[in-house]
Amino acid sequence: MNLRAALIPPASARNELAALVQAQQSAPEAAGPGRRGLFGRRTSEPAAATDPSPPPLRVIDPEGVLVPVTDLGNLASGDARRVLDALTAACAELPPGPTVRISGGSALIDPDDRCVWAELAASDEEVDALRTVANTIVSAVQPLGLFCDRRQFRPRFPVATITDTTTVDHLERVLGALTSYASDPWTVGEIALVQRGSGVWQTVPIGS
Repeated sequence: MNLRAALIPPASARNELAALVQAQQSAPEAAGPGRRGLFGRRTSEPAAATDPSPPPLRVIDPEGVLVPVTDLGNLASGDARRVLDALTAACAELPPGPTVRISGGSALIDPDDRCVWAELAASDEEVDALRTVANTIVSAVQPLGLFCDRRQFRPRFPVATITDTTTVDHLERVLGALTSYASDPWTVGEIALVQRGSGVWQTVPIGS
């Protein structure tokens, strides 16, 4: 199985974020034959009247929204069980997870990025606590021969994907909506082991 470690935001926040981004899809936007998307492609091509216009952003299904921590790779079932045991023991030694909120947004954070991200609004101490959790995961699986990227964790998670028809105006509107959004407090109490294509396989509590 192909596993990754992740944090899963509360369902209420995931649903609210999807609805927030989706609400911007139908907001009015100036159009014209010369209008181009962020990557230089025209956003309006001649089409039959019955053809729906593609949405400016591809909204991620709330069930698939997660905060990536690190990839664990393809594992046999026995190796996956050993990873679970190692993470359970290591995370039990941690203090309780921090409490954060979800507020703010970003996009195009590096040249290859095509995501719209929701940000975790947290103090430096809370971000450091999240990084400690991420580093604990990486350190716990190294004795099993798994060497993961400590730099993969960032205090943000994707909520939509930029498409060829995404315009600057639309992206700025969505980022503005994300900036105005603030979730209820979220205490990060567990790590999820997510199997690609299948969802959460197991969860690991943070703190004893």
